[in-house]
Amino acid sequence: MRRHSHRLVAITLPFALSALEAPATAQETASPNVATEAASAPRKTFIPKLRVGDDDAYLELYGQINKGVLVFDDGGSTLGYIPVDNGNSSSRIGLRLYGTVNEDLSLGGNLEWEWTPYSTNNVNQLNRDDFDWEADLLRKAEAYLESETFGKLWLGQGSMASDSSAEVDLSGTSVVGYSLVADMAGGPFFRLADGDLSSVHVEDAFGNFDGLGRKLRVRYDTPKFSGFSFATSVGTQVVPTTTDVTVWDIAARYDNTIGDFKVSGAVAFSQPDDGVSLYDGSVSFLHEPTGLSLTLAAAYSDEDIADGRYGYVKLGYQTDFFDVGKTAISVDAYFGEDVAAVGSDSTSFGAQFVQNLDYLQTELFLGARSYSYDEDTPDFDDSFAILAGARVKF
Repeated sequence: MRRHSHRLVAITLPFALSALEAPATAQETASPNVATEAASAPRKTFIPKLRVGDDDAYLELYGQINKGVLVFDDGGSTLGYIPVDNGNSSSRIGLRLYGTVNEDLSLGGNLEWEWTPYSTNNVNQLNRDDFDWEADLLRKAEAYLESETFGKLWLGQGSMASDSSAEVDLSGTSVVGYSLVADMAGGPFFRLADGDLSSVHVEDAFGNFDGLGRKLRVRYDTPKFSGFSFATSVGTQVVPTTTDVTVWDIAARYDNTIGDFKVSGAVAFSQPDDGVSLYDGSVSFLHEPTGLSLTLAAAYSDEDIADGRYGYVKLGYQTDFFDVGKTAISVDAYFGEDVAAVGSDSTSFGAQFVQNLDYLQTELFLGARSYSYDEDTPDFDDSFAILAGARVKF
């Protein structure tokens, strides 16, 4: 589910990036008002929309490719993985269907698959260069009916109401770092102080308890009221395996602009199993004139064995260093207790850098992150990861 100095980039990249700018239209050249340009003449992109129909009814093909290079140092060895799939946002392809019934009512559907044969969430010291070419997953197979007056009803495989409630993030760097800090390098094992590999994966110790994810479900979302909306859902897991466990959740969200601040947030309660409850939430503030942002997330899980919890904070900055697209940088920190085991502590610090290439529909990213995991016994070495790559959307 991230870093570098903007001063160095500003010195080394301007000439290379300028070659990637979209050709300027006459209106873009003449107008000094960027906001007016964006509204009157949207920037053209290298890949056109793959859509049949118009705004009232269409079938659209979409997707993204997100690949990179991961370097992971476990305190005893340093290994590289290439070309690795970025677990923060998987490579995927999908189809959207949409149609209006009348001024109040619309309907639609969504099919979406991901393919991650060599993901940062799975690669580790023992399976290096072992590509799983059959690692495809059905993410969505859903239909919905939406009324501006009464809300939205979903049926099928897709996001539960609490999905992404711990992951609200306006920093512009979530492609390489967000509250689920393990997505950058979740597969590798921690190394014990005596030199042996432990049985603890990074992802075991750095969860973000983000609700119930995607399930085969029925979900209802209310219309927005002054920026607020509410949702609830009930469902069961069928992908990648069937659990035969019925789960439910409820969530509240807020999206609004207050003066110069864009504010987004969510809180959720969910029950992933009998006797287990999850409480999670996140909020992000973006001061649009300066590009400064603050993101916070936290969650608590009252599982039978361990009551896991964590807190997460990110500071970000976005600006237009180059004409090709926005530049975003951020730093973050994660502090977890009892996430992997009773009495354990999980600490991570990260930095992120993302350069948008608007015309090419591409984000270049670079992230660095430390992972520290402690139990009463045994002792674990600290780990460090670097992830660099690009996400291309179409």
